[in-house]
Amino acid sequence: MREGNQELQFYDTTMRDGAQSLWAMEMRYGTMDAIAGLLDEAGYSYIEMPVNAMNAKHHCRFMKEDPWDIAHLLGRKITKTKKNQWIAENLDLLDYAEYRGVIRLYYQLAFKATEASRFFYMMNTRNELDRHAPWVVPMGREMGLDFNPCICYYPSPRLTDEYYADLTKRIMSYEPHTFWLKDAGGLLTVERLKTLLPAIQKEAKGVPINLHTHGMSTNQGRVVVKAMELGIDGIHTTVPPLAFGSSHISVFNGIHNAKVLGIPHNIKNTDALREVERRLKVIGKLEGLPIDNHPLEYDHSVYKHQVPGGVISNLREQLRQIGIPHKLDEVLDEVVQIIKDLGNPIMITPGSQFIVSQAAVNVATGERYKQVLDSMIETALGVWGWEDAGVPWMDPNVKDRFLSHPNAKSLSAQYEKNKEIMAQEGDLNKLRRSYGMTQATDEEFMLYHIMKGDTEIKQIKKPYRSYYTGKEPLVLLLKELSKDHDISRLQLQKGKSYFEFCQ
Repeated sequence: MREGNQELQFYDTTMRDGAQSLWAMEMRYGTMDAIAGLLDEAGYSYIEMPVNAMNAKHHCRFMKEDPWDIAHLLGRKITKTKKNQWIAENLDLLDYAEYRGVIRLYYQLAFKATEASRFFYMMNTRNELDRHAPWVVPMGREMGLDFNPCICYYPSPRLTDEYYADLTKRIMSYEPHTFWLKDAGGLLTVERLKTLLPAIQKEAKGVPINLHTHGMSTNQGRVVVKAMELGIDGIHTTVPPLAFGSSHISVFNGIHNAKVLGIPHNIKNTDALREVERRLKVIGKLEGLPIDNHPLEYDHSVYKHQVPGGVISNLREQLRQIGIPHKLDEVLDEVVQIIKDLGNPIMITPGSQFIVSQAAVNVATGERYKQVLDSMIETALGVWGWEDAGVPWMDPNVKDRFLSHPNAKSLSAQYEKNKEIMAQEGDLNKLRRSYGMTQATDEEFMLYHIMKGDTEIKQIKKPYRSYYTGKEPLVLLLKELSKDHDISRLQLQKGKSYFEFCQ
């Protein structure tokens, strides 16, 4: 708990959660190349790395970029600021079928590439603390990493202050370096925080706590200020245009409110951040990405559908892709009903993705559960957690419908098999031989494994797209303009200096 004149720590998640919340993860290698070095100059406590298997798949599949190149880029570009990235008990959010040796190798490679020193891990969702943490946390420590558990907030009658206090107390046995109070849905209110944060702080016994909250409810600004007043140690922020909306507060807004409260902070170079903002707006405009994000109008429905900030932009994009973008409100209404059906599970990855996907299917087919996603059946089986996943409180009729589905028997058998696999170290050499990759590098082997073959890997296009920001030397500008054969004459003027070029 921050006391006295101790600095408030601002943490940056522009490239990870900002891009996920507002640009549907569409942040390219060239964009990160343009801003990472500047973020490193600001003075943040940590910068969050968009390096995990989910991002790796997205970059390879949709942007035709090698995710290992991004990891190494960030390792080179960010050298002054500490880095934080995700560890999970698997590689694919939707698949529990990895040997521990595969998972260990991936994270060893990812953290080595970025040179990140801390990992964050969600403690009370699908894993429910003691399900996987007993081997995942030691794995991170064996890699020499600091441990950052995430306490995931969700407004449920079951999740009282006492629940969160007990959870914090149990996590303390893992000796964390920092806590996150993670409000992925942006559903915290000032009134709730007044009792919740002190309850967590009491059991954290001086371990620093950061607040991670999104803008879905529009309460985030007031919640952040109240957290500052209550002695929160750190705040997660993003740089505009990847702030506000369903994302996090702007770092500039955080700095302003800290100043109003008379709280010193760690940001020393706002000029670098203003340049990041300028470059992101230039690149966003070039790519047709939203750059005019602002705080949302208050919409009480977010407390009903509870779709997290990092999911809503992807939902909009997916509805657009299947031709029903105009049915967003109908899908969100269906989300509300599914949450009730499933016993009020915590709406956070991956459960939130499952629920919005099933809602979209229900709306698209015009009938509730006409088509049941395998993830719904797995949820009823307990694959994705038990109490926090809502299983004991599921509507019995809905649960029976899921478990009587033709796929239920095979999914149950697969789950039991997957549990056996995940308890084993596995033979990586045997796996390499099965892929015919005995001579491949570890990174090549791991990308092949993540992408389930090399079909999409072969589509990677280099060199990657780069972006000019207006700060490049004149000779580079002329070189690029010379590629446009329709330009025969160019005039440049600065002050009294005047240049004319003809070809």
